Amino acid sequence: MADNPFLEVIRVWAGLAWADGRLAVQEAQAMRKLIGMADMPDADRDAALSYLDGPVPFDAGSLATLDRSAREGIYRAAVRLAMVDREFAPDERTFLDRLRDGLALDVETAASIEAAERLPS
Repeated sequence: MADNPFLEVIRVWAGLAWADGRLAVQEAQAMRKLIGMADMPDADRDAALSYLDGPVPFDAGSLATLDRSAREGIYRAAVRLAMVDREFAPDERTFLDRLRDGLALDVETAASIEAAERLPS
């Protein structure tokens, strides 16, 4: 895992935000708010903000090694971020599927999280 695990999570969420090829204003605002509230060194904050400059390739890194609760929390936050602009693009669905697999979550758990967050199917 990266020196700062939260930075790795932010990178994954930025990848989702860029999954449809654009970063919506609402997505950028949500990401900036998360980054601004995070307890991290300035260098990590700068790196996190750079993820908003352009598409971020998907890499779940070692997130699958986190405990189940943390992995589910990361997925839940990603689902919420996918809907922050009130649009759910096919590329975001693809990204969430890849994230689910990268987090080693089973389909049923992911579906339960998506239903609880009212993600369109």
